[in-house]
Amino acid sequence: MIDVVASEWLKLRSLRSTYYVMASLLSAVVLTGLSAFSISRYYDLNGPGGAPVGTGLSTSADVVFVLFGVLGVLAVSGEFQSGMIRLSLIRIRRPWMLIVAKAAVVAAVAAVAGQVLAFAAYFTAQAVVGARPIGASLSDPAALPEVLATGVGAAVAAVTGLCLATLLRSTAGALISVVAVMPGPAMIERFLPAPWNDWTGSLTITSLTRQLAGVPDSGAFGAAGAGAALLGYVVILILLAAAAITRRDA
Repeated sequence: MIDVVASEWLKLRSLRSTYYVMASLLSAVVLTGLSAFSISRYYDLNGPGGAPVGTGLSTSADVVFVLFGVLGVLAVSGEFQSGMIRLSLIRIRRPWMLIVAKAAVVAAVAAVAGQVLAFAAYFTAQAVVGARPIGASLSDPAALPEVLATGVGAAVAAVTGLCLATLLRSTAGALISVVAVMPGPAMIERFLPAPWNDWTGSLTITSLTRQLAGVPDSGAFGAAGAGAALLGYVVILILLAAAAITRRDA
């Protein structure tokens, strides 16, 4: 299994798309800075009463998780398109091991990159806010957990993209699915009665990540429920992807 993981790590490092996605993630830092500037400008002109900047992470979280989902898609979709996936499966007697190894690699890369990005976005927002009382110190109860939880959300998003690409075996289809699935529960909630709407809207990866950190008013679940839901995303999707690649031709 270790050899399979090492092989998948080499593949991910060899893909140009990996570096393109990582470069695109810098847009989240820019977006966070622009949002913090806009809110700070409103505070200077109108005083207290507007939305606070807080950690600044909520501004770009949806974009970040979609991009990590794209990273997961591109980690496997090219192999299906080129047929190289067959070579990988020939030397691995248990096809499910390939999916588990790929998931482990993209999750680890996304977690580390997401964590670095979260701290970069946080410090950018606080630098823009300056001495204004609309930012969030890392000593605040939910600030540091929110920053740290971003790495978890990034890993879940990357595994989601990987598994969707495995199930669909189409780059375009998987990319569209990632964009649709990430905000999907929040879009569905408006058509549901209470309390189903609150529960459904709380199931986005963005919302679950904030709930995991204990951010107030971020959703209907507590930290334990959010953690269980995120774990459920990963386990169910990996099981489905492993079953798909085991039972059908690559």
